Amino acid sequence: MVRETRHLWVGNLPENVREEKIIEHFKRYGRVESVKVLPKRGSEGGVAAFVDFVDIKSAQKAHNAVNKMGDRDLRTDYNEPGTIPSAARGLDDSLSLGSRGRDVSGFTRAAGGRDGRYERRLDG
Repeated sequence: MVRETRHLWVGNLPENVREEKIIEHFKRYGRVESVKVLPKRGSEGGVAAFVDFVDIKSAQKAHNAVNKMGDRDLRTDYNEPGTIPSAARGLDDSLSLGSRGRDVSGFTRAAGGRDGRYERRLDG
């Protein structure tokens, strides 16, 4: 089980979603500190984003709620910054963990690189 944090990974977002729309959707659960929309990885499915709340209770409410945006059922998972959320790992099996890390701007593979952990780049 993933440890609960104030950071969520949100998947299956509409393709042309903007950060403002994500903030508008998730602010019903509490104050959103930041949103980072991730580049689309494949031809199927939606876009993903990292949503960081100010406190863990807001993230818990958002994670436990049924979230829809338009006709899409959103997926959420707790995320520790610098890691690939478990909900995202199985979405595109044709990509290796190494290539997935390159798709997430602002992150690089942690030293050692075999445990699936990533570190936030200071220059990103």
